[in-house]
Amino acid sequence: MRHKIVLMAGGTETLEYFSYQLKKGFEALGYKTFIFDQSMEEESAEALYKFADSYDTILVTFNFDGIHYETSLFDVNGISIWDKRKIPCVNIVVDHPFYYPELLDIIPNIYYEISIDRYHDKYIKKYYPDIKRGMFLPLGGTPLYPDGSFKDTGSRPYNIIFTGNYTPPEEFDQYIMRNGDEYADFYNGIIDDLISDPGQTCEAVIERHICQEIPGTDKDQLRETLPNMIFIDTYIRFYFRGLAVKELIDNDLKVHCVGNGWERLKCRHPENLTYTSYTNSEECLKAISQSKISLNVMPWFKDGAHDRIFNSMLNGAVCLTDHSQYIDEILLPNKNVVFYDLKQLEMLPFIAGSLLNDKSQMEMIQQEAFKYAAENHTWQQRARMLHNELLKFI
Repeated sequence: MRHKIVLMAGGTETLEYFSYQLKKGFEALGYKTFIFDQSMEEESAEALYKFADSYDTILVTFNFDGIHYETSLFDVNGISIWDKRKIPCVNIVVDHPFYYPELLDIIPNIYYEISIDRYHDKYIKKYYPDIKRGMFLPLGGTPLYPDGSFKDTGSRPYNIIFTGNYTPPEEFDQYIMRNGDEYADFYNGIIDDLISDPGQTCEAVIERHICQEIPGTDKDQLRETLPNMIFIDTYIRFYFRGLAVKELIDNDLKVHCVGNGWERLKCRHPENLTYTSYTNSEECLKAISQSKISLNVMPWFKDGAHDRIFNSMLNGAVCLTDHSQYIDEILLPNKNVVFYDLKQLEMLPFIAGSLLNDKSQMEMIQQEAFKYAAENHTWQQRARMLHNELLKFI
């Protein structure tokens, strides 16, 4: 079994935070770890070449960090340290894979794709059958107080919090209108389909509309076309994100958002919305730990889970979330989570208001959620899953 793990830092702050949480889990399992800091690439590369041995090291990364853009990890012939030293690259892709078509076409010799949503895994299987698919690994959460000693419900200053950025739908007009009215009608038809039935995946709806518009479209053509429409995925997540928050504040519920862009939300009662800009993952967790309810709007993970869910459960906020097949399997409604339906957003204020008026119910959910998530859904557990299901075999 290989005993050394390389993790990446210095890129996207969220992914760096995940890497440091995995580091704790890997070290608890007996691995030696090395953090490659992309902001100090030359120095990190020099240290990495001393740390990483052939047949004894594994790269565990997120979103292809370390695999393609770090020139210091490639020799003059364009061969990476991973290939030269036969180091497996385990890549956890935290977005839909159709965001990375050019990277999926150029992968290291020993490569495993890790999906955070089972539909993402099916997409890889369908369109990239030659890629080794490692396992399904949902995102994990991080408790600020691992012993569960967080603030009780009554002393939390925020009633409802949402952590995430917002972009108004009209910002996407530049992509919808870029090829003229005929294409705009086509794109808007896909968007309307997703809004009317939000249980569908983006790729399934886009594929269906393409095949209706151009009968006989084959798999290779679909694989080439789908990445050109990723703006639809982004549009739809912001559309429902804004709608959920708007539904709450326009029905006299106070919401605090941590993220950029919320001053641009069009609503009738902006006085019910407060917001702070995103700073880092740690500050988001602190804000969640100050809230009674943590709203989650799934970023179109229809068979996976967002870390907002587990971060909420682990930091004492009742998670109020829409559905996915995976979380419907693992979570218990009104016991360790509270669900709402994207098709019935008009019910969201009633659900949230009823919770806020029932302190004993909230505290019961708070305790059950923490216990379950602490035992099953931290990043330390994800490190153990990776070890048990993949790393010890490669």
